[in-house]
Amino acid sequence: MATDDENTHRTVLNSVAGIIPEFPFDATPPEIAQRVYALVADITGNEDSCYEAKQQANQQALSLYAGFKEIVVGSSDPLLAACKLAIAGNIIDLAQQSSYGDLKSVAELALAAPLGVDNYEEFRENLQSSSRILYLGDNAGEIVFDRMLVEEIRKIKDYEIYFVVREKPIINDATLDDAISTGMDKVARIISNGSDAPATILSQCSSQALQLYHSADLIIAKGQGNYESLSDEKENIFFLLRAKCPLVAKLLGVNVGDAVLKKRAA
Repeated sequence: MATDDENTHRTVLNSVAGIIPEFPFDATPPEIAQRVYALVADITGNEDSCYEAKQQANQQALSLYAGFKEIVVGSSDPLLAACKLAIAGNIIDLAQQSSYGDLKSVAELALAAPLGVDNYEEFRENLQSSSRILYLGDNAGEIVFDRMLVEEIRKIKDYEIYFVVREKPIINDATLDDAISTGMDKVARIISNGSDAPATILSQCSSQALQLYHSADLIIAKGQGNYESLSDEKENIFFLLRAKCPLVAKLLGVNVGDAVLKKRAA
């Protein structure tokens, strides 16, 4: 995506191979990806290699918004339907593959399928007792389905909701521009986490993001990257993701591709 030049591809590969010995044994995949994509940007001169793909994903998801919004509102449990759609949107991940197929079909299948990890009732109960919610976003396009979930959450009561995006472009992760272009700013306050890692690495977050993280009554963490970076933290976190690799699927006790709504283990 950053360049078609095969010599540059080789330079990137060699450079990545050279930094592998520098990674600590306990480095998380998002920490590794952050270094790798910084090399890609530096060598190719392309700091937003997924720009066009992100715009396309946002527009595709927005074109589906009205139809799926109608399905959510008309379902027997709109909040659960919105959760399933938000998780379905997590398939828009260009770190995993170069394309994500027919988004409409994926979303329709997700609505009909059970959750692989189902902590939905605990999620609903926690919403009832919360006032400040921090929603850690993941990818462009996916953010449209996150918006639908935020809209359903707002029907429960008047929450203070913050939606967190990346400081700078990395892969196809959502930034401030994506949040505004998809209407998230109409339903939540948008803040940057201060980092360009494809996850929430607390040691890299801004003071504002950290203050909100530690003061939130409930944290919604979207995507496998946020699960990898936050699963050992102590806050009241609910992870919404699709399991995208065998290792994470095994840790969660699900199959690759399963939808997960999991409360952080006590």
